[in-house]
Amino acid sequence: MLKFDVGKIMIKWLYLIFCYIGLHRYEKVDISFSFGPGGSTETIRCKDCGVKKLRKKR
Repeated sequence: MLKFDVGKIMIKWLYLIFCYIGLHRYEKVDISFSFGPGGSTETIRCKDCGVKKLRKKR
């Protein structure tokens, strides 16, 4: 059981190191659709560090 917990902690730290160098694991939080010149947007958030970004869908 202890080895499994240490493995989970090591993977979490590895993901945080990836976030530090700019490789995030994003998940979609909110998607809004519109037909104007602005277009559709989606809000994405990193699963590990919590950084949120807004990007346009094409």
